[in-house]
Amino acid sequence: MKSMKLMLPALLLSLSLGVYAQDDDELLEATSEEEATEVSVPTHPWEKPIFHRVLLGYSGTVAKYSNNSVQKSPTAPRSEKYFLSGMNVGYMADLRLMKTKPFYIEIGANLAYLTGRSSEDSIYSFHENMPKGEHTERHYRIHAFTLTIPINLTWQFRDFRGVEGLTLAPFAGVYGRFNIIADRRETAITTLYDDNGKALPTTVSRVNKSLLTDNANGRNGWMEGRQHTGKTFQVGAQLGVNAFYKKYSFGVAYMIDITPFAQHTSDKGITYKSKDAGGRDNVPGSGCDMKVSTMHNFAITLGYVF
Repeated sequence: MKSMKLMLPALLLSLSLGVYAQDDDELLEATSEEEATEVSVPTHPWEKPIFHRVLLGYSGTVAKYSNNSVQKSPTAPRSEKYFLSGMNVGYMADLRLMKTKPFYIEIGANLAYLTGRSSEDSIYSFHENMPKGEHTERHYRIHAFTLTIPINLTWQFRDFRGVEGLTLAPFAGVYGRFNIIADRRETAITTLYDDNGKALPTTVSRVNKSLLTDNANGRNGWMEGRQHTGKTFQVGAQLGVNAFYKKYSFGVAYMIDITPFAQHTSDKGITYKSKDAGGRDNVPGSGCDMKVSTMHNFAITLGYVF
């Protein structure tokens, strides 16, 4: 009986130790799972399944007006080329597409203000058949305000070249651009001369023409007498690369517009000759083959990742 009393506490003690050992094993397994989960936690903000960026940068583009008419003489300015540059601000969201691979899709928005003068900034004219000579110097400047929506695919190369915390992420994609404002501002400085060739006081006139809407009498900012309205929406393709370090990003991008800003082809004459009976007729073969394109678009951005 005494031995039974001694055996019972021993049995209970052994059972309790077994339960404790089992609980301890379960605790260790849970701890191991937690540690495994912690290991997969992103070390840097751009390693998260989804991360965000605010951007500030510099944008530039070359905008070119050209009239490629063959044997035509439209009443239009000579071909003009502009280098437009300005600032941009934006937001990007990056969403990981694969659980175990650093493959992301980028979607965002970018606002940009651009302005620039024509490379052929001065156009001179002198009319000797006028009672008083006239000398005019013209300057052209474009002001543009745009909203771009990019959609890119990107892959992250983490710890690039063995540099801990440095990630390079090349990207490629498409974009849609909304042209909110596009104005062509002309400043004309005119000097008149009297019959003796003496210069009179100069006069300055300024005209602001929207490239997105037709102006009075069917005129707009480039071609007189034709409706060459610029597009409010364009599409294009782009490629570039982003670099990430700590909570910051640095990016460069090159964009190619697929649709031109404006384009118009017509065989109908836009120069005229007077008729003997009065009025005037179109000059045959004086139509136009006009195109306005933006090319060599680029952007440099600095960003904060969160």
